[in-house]
Amino acid sequence: MHNGESFRVFVIESSYPKDFYDQQLDGIAAQSLLKVLRIGNRLRMILDLKHFKKALRDAKQYGSHVIHLSCHGDEEGIALANDCRLTWEEFATLFLEADFAPQALVMSSCCGAASGIGEAFAKIAKKRPGIIFGSKDERTYGQYAVAWALLYHQLQLKGVTKKSAQEALKQISAVVSDAFVYRRWDSTKYLYYPTKGVKYEVQEVGDA
Repeated sequence: MHNGESFRVFVIESSYPKDFYDQQLDGIAAQSLLKVLRIGNRLRMILDLKHFKKALRDAKQYGSHVIHLSCHGDEEGIALANDCRLTWEEFATLFLEADFAPQALVMSSCCGAASGIGEAFAKIAKKRPGIIFGSKDERTYGQYAVAWALLYHQLQLKGVTKKSAQEALKQISAVVSDAFVYRRWDSTKYLYYPTKGVKYEVQEVGDA
């Protein structure tokens, strides 16, 4: 990682039974990628709210810089493996209860970066992720896998910073979809990037 700092990602997998059956588990794919990049990581498979709370406590104890959450969701919040549904405010409250806020939260879920998540965390004083990565709508398993490969490559090179986050989103927007965004905490609110109407494309560069 940039400057030789220790970089740790705590992966939480809580997809539906069908996803386990079909072996479409983003959390396992993410851990495999992290191992290839030689990024410190741990993976926990959770089925209910009790173990989700435990996972947050374990992530804090591990000294995680990033929490990567693989689950289902919509504009109102998320759903765990046992179909336990949490509104965005209920979700944000769990971080307050765990007394833990990672530098970044990677939401590998449909609508994981919907406006509601930023609004909910903004209400929870002191315990909020510095940056939230995710999509504004529903994406495929493959699209998430490619997006996180680009993201973690940048975070490994430059750390969890505004610069690395923006570079990752430029690449993801150009290669995967412009539905991916990040929300970065700035004193009183989450700022949104890329801004509406901004497009990034892959361009061919001629021989030098």
